[in-house]
Amino acid sequence: MSLEQLLRTPSVGLGTTTTVVKAAVAGALSYAVAASLGPARYAALAPVVAVFTVQASVLGTLAQGIQRVVGTVLGVALTAVWVQRAGTTWWSILVALLVALGVARRLPVGFAAQSQIAVSVLLTAALGPISPGYGPWRVLDALIGGVVGIVVGVAVPERPAFGAAGSAQHRWADALSDHLGRVADELDDPPRDLGDRERHRFIEASGALFEVAQAGRRATEQARDGALFNPWGRRHRDQLALLLQRERELVRLTLEVRVLSLSIDQLYDRSRLMPHLRRATLAGLLRQLAQVYRDRRAGADVGTADDALRGDVAAAVAEVAADASDAYAVLESVSLLGRVEQLRLEVTGRDPASAIQPRGAEGLFTDELDDGR
Repeated sequence: MSLEQLLRTPSVGLGTTTTVVKAAVAGALSYAVAASLGPARYAALAPVVAVFTVQASVLGTLAQGIQRVVGTVLGVALTAVWVQRAGTTWWSILVALLVALGVARRLPVGFAAQSQIAVSVLLTAALGPISPGYGPWRVLDALIGGVVGIVVGVAVPERPAFGAAGSAQHRWADALSDHLGRVADELDDPPRDLGDRERHRFIEASGALFEVAQAGRRATEQARDGALFNPWGRRHRDQLALLLQRERELVRLTLEVRVLSLSIDQLYDRSRLMPHLRRATLAGLLRQLAQVYRDRRAGADVGTADDALRGDVAAAVAEVAADASDAYAVLESVSLLGRVEQLRLEVTGRDPASAIQPRGAEGLFTDELDDGR
């Protein structure tokens, strides 16, 4: 983890009750330290930084502390030079904010540091001339708040959110199975001409699939971040490895399902195309895929069902190839069946190029993840 990555790591907010307690404690401690070292009227600046520094993960706490201290130092330094030259007027504040926001936008830092630069510029420009020593004390109090927030966050590390990530991945996998069923249901509808621009309903519904996948990846990323720099990180290594393994499979499956859906959308219900693969045959294959995936996730032995599915794919290829009156129509249907076959390999974990091999009756999703307990 490089300094640049720490400067770009976003805040995830006060996600747990433990985080709330830690933030409150860090705020109180930083106020006590700041009030004992400097003017009490500036002491509130330290807990502001401390509260926003504390995150559920050690990585997030380090990142937010560094970002807010860096943003404060840059903002105060820029403003001190400008105010000495231009004084404090509405137009000097306007120029200072434009410059600060422009600089912040280009720096390789996250929003916490960017916003801290602008806030520091505004407060230093407005309060600096009427409050001697405001700028230096603001920097010192930001350092106090950042250090106290980091100490509290690191001293009380929270368990990585493996349970939440596992639940998000289950929803992701359910969405994939449901989407295959949705495509099959629409193939059972009577054929209709969609022309060249109208899309099938399952393509419009695939936006929800994308949102579920994004939520799953975010949850996995948060769980992974929770294990980084965590003093108990070694204890969570196996759960993290399983979580990342599941994510890799889900990403591949999502790609295969999306590509297959797009191919079906392009071939069916278009008057200019006459695919040789019958709609009912394709719908049946998709339902088999969805069921095999559900069974594998439940830990069932899918060997027999997979062999039957493989045989049905081969039979469909033979049926399509039997009518060679239109070579391009045959090629399109065989290519579509090739995508079905690739999805079958991914669904069963039997892809020889895959890092995930079949696990028999233990499905990849039967190992339950918890929050590090």
